[in-house]
Amino acid sequence: MGILNDSEQDAIQVNHQTIDSELVSRANKIRNRVLQFREEEANDWAEQIERSEEIPEALWERIRALGFHKLTQPKWVGGEGLPLSLYFPILEEMSHCHGSIRMIFHAYNSIWRTVGQGSKEQQKYWLTKLVEDGALVAFALTEPDNGTGIDLKTMAKYENGKFILNGRKHLITFAEEASVIAVIAKMEGGSGRGGLTAFLIPNGRKGMKLEPMAHMMGDKGCSHAVVSFDNCEVSEDEVLGEIGDGFGVAVRGFLDQSRACIAQSAVGLAQEALDKTLDHVRKRKTFGKAIASRQAVQMRLAEMQIAVQGARLLCLDAAKKFDDGQDISLEASIAKANAIRMVGEVTDGALSLFGGIGYCVGSPIERLYRDARSLWFEEGTAEMQKMTIAEGMLTNARRRERAKRNS
Repeated sequence: MGILNDSEQDAIQVNHQTIDSELVSRANKIRNRVLQFREEEANDWAEQIERSEEIPEALWERIRALGFHKLTQPKWVGGEGLPLSLYFPILEEMSHCHGSIRMIFHAYNSIWRTVGQGSKEQQKYWLTKLVEDGALVAFALTEPDNGTGIDLKTMAKYENGKFILNGRKHLITFAEEASVIAVIAKMEGGSGRGGLTAFLIPNGRKGMKLEPMAHMMGDKGCSHAVVSFDNCEVSEDEVLGEIGDGFGVAVRGFLDQSRACIAQSAVGLAQEALDKTLDHVRKRKTFGKAIASRQAVQMRLAEMQIAVQGARLLCLDAAKKFDDGQDISLEASIAKANAIRMVGEVTDGALSLFGGIGYCVGSPIERLYRDARSLWFEEGTAEMQKMTIAEGMLTNARRRERAKRNS
């Protein structure tokens, strides 16, 4: 997916921000740094992660040294201020790398948006730490026994000028590495979406306990934790957004754009699988001919490329609408539902065209096949996306009907 060239139009209005030639040029330079990192370093880091099943601290430091931790953060705090439409081509390139490298990249450049919905004081304090110190935010929504919606059981009780949290979250990515955790909880006596509130809790808070979880099938090295709250005290100043707007903080402020980012990540991974497959089928010979000359193989390759390009364009549509300040809950869920289906089909096709050798640990496709499956669950399954899509369709239909009656 290409980035706009410097010679293209100098000014595009995006979310009250002007994308001029200087911003496009800076985005291109960052993309080139990512490409250089991929070519010169990424494979060595990937091999080290696969051996140890841990992300070395030196990799975190390297990501920060290259400035990859502050691409979408606002310029007023020292970030690059890239809109999604310029960030997505860069994210796609990084998504060719090992899944855990992509996860670091995504965590830095996406989860900060939870803090971005806080008060001026919260934003100034935490965004400065994120950009200048390379601190990390974790997002705690999912629960082991309830899910990720309005059925949450982590409770917040207001008492004597503070909030008392009790409950458990799990599958919280990089909770152990994070400096602060954005937590969604249900207010005591609350119900429905209006019963949820978001809190910004520094790691190490008394009453908050982290327990590491087992390693996942893919994205080796990426840590996940169970986060438990036992009468954990949170101050009024640590409410993120407004009381009762936790659903908005979680979905409109973070999950929508993050879902689009996950979809774009799937595009990058699928393109890498397709690139590896193209190289293989051009070299692999049967009966004296490269299997790329077989019509059945060509049809499979074409189907894979069609799927990748279609997913890429859906992501771009969501990115442009987000940059324009539009609600992208529908577009983001469409992009993600399509992308996770696509990445499954493309990696299935890659494994099929590689044959048995592709199933061997360490083959060019084996790790990509594993890493692709994690994308199915990040920011919601396909079923969750379809529920959001259906809700959006019905809501839009009701609005059109009301508008027609009132016209």
